[in-house]
Amino acid sequence: MKDRGVNSALRFEIGNEGWSWPKGAPESTARELALGGLRGKALDAALRAQTSRHIRVAALTEQLPLASNRVTLDPTRLEKTGLPRPAIFYQLDRYTDRALASARDRHEDMFAKIGVESFWHKDDAQAAGHIMGTARMGDDMATSVVDKKLRAHARRNLFLVGAAAFPTGGTANPTLTIAALALRAADAVLSALRE
Repeated sequence: MKDRGVNSALRFEIGNEGWSWPKGAPESTARELALGGLRGKALDAALRAQTSRHIRVAALTEQLPLASNRVTLDPTRLEKTGLPRPAIFYQLDRYTDRALASARDRHEDMFAKIGVESFWHKDDAQAAGHIMGTARMGDDMATSVVDKKLRAHARRNLFLVGAAAFPTGGTANPTLTIAALALRAADAVLSALRE
């Protein structure tokens, strides 16, 4: 394995529930076999033989928070209501790019050791679809939206409980962190209701 000087923790995931994610299997496998002329029982047998040997290996990496990654309003693009549409600016940092390259090397090393004859890498980074960010947590109103209790700086009776407070995406599902943040905010919400 090559050492790329990446200190990020790589988390590897092996499964078959998500093999449709990178390449579209088993539908893509069926399509390829059918285009190759297989039909009926022959197609069924070939599909079973191939898909029972498919595996998805994924590496999840950390991302650093970048000030350039943000959601703003685009005053030049308006909704039918007249409100500006969101403008999303997002890119991966070099740290994450190096982590992904390291993961690819580790995958190839693993495949070689277990004798995998055919494998395929996704060309670009993939997201798991967890919506996070846009209401960053912090102490300074100029650089954040909510405080550590998830109370909005600008509206003291507004609490934003959820992954919106995250400054960046992590390497795992956000559910437990969201639950912990909700528990942290609970006393502040109750206190606000009593005011």
